[in-house]
Amino acid sequence: MGLLEFLEQTALSTFIRESSSLLAFPTFLCMHTLGLSLVVGVNSVVAIRVLGVASSIPLQPLKRLYPFIWVGLILSFISGIALAMAKATTLMLNPILLVKLVMISCAAPIMWLLEKKVFRTPGFKETEAGSTKIMAVALLVLWTAVMIAGRLIAYSGTIFGL
Repeated sequence: MGLLEFLEQTALSTFIRESSSLLAFPTFLCMHTLGLSLVVGVNSVVAIRVLGVASSIPLQPLKRLYPFIWVGLILSFISGIALAMAKATTLMLNPILLVKLVMISCAAPIMWLLEKKVFRTPGFKETEAGSTKIMAVALLVLWTAVMIAGRLIAYSGTIFGL
């Protein structure tokens, strides 16, 4: 608990939590939402296309969307850490947040593997890509669950009494 109390007392945490202008927390929250929107939105487009929806759209040009996914993940990661630090003693013990972090830890490597398999494998053929379809479904499920968990964190005080 000492580390969580230390994190909660840092200047950044105090600024986010107690900013007199009331802009710090909403700014970090907007950054987190924007980052997650990039990750989930763009990733969903790629995953849905890998599943064969809108097959008239060529798959290879979607490779150019991956930098947006990674920027979104970094933005979500940095802003999420800052938001968690602001209320570290309660948030870092929240089971919903912990489940969300586990799901992100599963989704990020799958995203990387999907990108590698679909866009960096010479001679990749969509018709022979059973494992990529499994990855695409897994990503759609995981990112949907991450978004739901993120929303539930706001209500976890009433759920868990935190």
